[in-house]
Amino acid sequence: MHLVKIMILSVMSGCILLVSCSMNPRVEKTFPVVDKVEASYHRIEEILGIVNIIKLNDYIVLQNGSEGVADFFFVYSCPEMEFLYSFAKKGRGPEEYMLPSVTKNTGGNTLGFRDHATDKIAFYELTDSTAVLRHSLSMKSPDMDRFFWEINMVDDSVALVKHQGYKRGATELWNIYGMEMLDSVPNTFKHLPRKLGREYYTIFDDYAISSHDGRFVIGYYMIDRMEFGHIVGNRIEKTGYCGSESCPKFHLYGDDTEEEFSIDRNIIYYENLYAGDEYVYGLYSGKRLDDTEKEHSSMIEVYTWDGEPVRLLELDVPAAYFAVAEEAKTVYAVNPEVSEEDILIFRF
Repeated sequence: MHLVKIMILSVMSGCILLVSCSMNPRVEKTFPVVDKVEASYHRIEEILGIVNIIKLNDYIVLQNGSEGVADFFFVYSCPEMEFLYSFAKKGRGPEEYMLPSVTKNTGGNTLGFRDHATDKIAFYELTDSTAVLRHSLSMKSPDMDRFFWEINMVDDSVALVKHQGYKRGATELWNIYGMEMLDSVPNTFKHLPRKLGREYYTIFDDYAISSHDGRFVIGYYMIDRMEFGHIVGNRIEKTGYCGSESCPKFHLYGDDTEEEFSIDRNIIYYENLYAGDEYVYGLYSGKRLDDTEKEHSSMIEVYTWDGEPVRLLELDVPAAYFAVAEEAKTVYAVNPEVSEEDILIFRF
């Protein structure tokens, strides 16, 4: 979310959403079950400054954000949370990385990530004792003004990505070995660039993507909206949505007061997503950006893959990053603002 602060924001209010007639809307978000869940704390001794948590079949992986620790990823058994080992050293040598971003939906006990500093994408097979590099290749955008974000593997060679820069973005499907784009879907709020012209930046309709088994969900950061879809025959198909049909009234860049920065007054909705086998989980904030950066989100919305609201989890401790063990009905989360040394475990 720090990217928000360095982008110039300006948007017209009252914008009308252009919705594809193939999408099935579900505007109301009424949850039949509301659970208040309490966190238990599991102390982590190995690192400070956790910036991501990833759930694989048999392991929990924490991504290190501390400058003083040599490795990026720390592997723990699940559900025991016993520390096993760390890997992926910082640097520019073989099997060293500078700015890794985790690739989702890699399957089994495979951890994939793209190094934004070097354009390398690597896949490691995790065992109880070591992480073995399965393969590595270059995934460099052919567009100098855009970058690959929110990478989700559809199968061993095809990735669903957000291909986005400051001024232009799209959801795309890529064969990562031949670096061939298979399909591209423009941002849903596609009227914004036309209406705003030079004032448009993709932060207005920025989003997170999470996928599982050929299905995907999109959650917008600054619009109260989730979208659902699937990949069929190397084509991206959005099938439905829930939440808002229109843009909120954004606070404009430059409309500052002596007391506060204008961008900070905008509301953040979905901070993170998790695509499970049975359900979709959205980490919902509903707070101003300046509050979100301090407190993060205290609610997890649960939906079916058809967009039907199922359950609302009200967390007694806010979370910044999370993963779900569905069969165990357990949420594993971290929040550096609450504690840099603990994993938050919620059972529902």
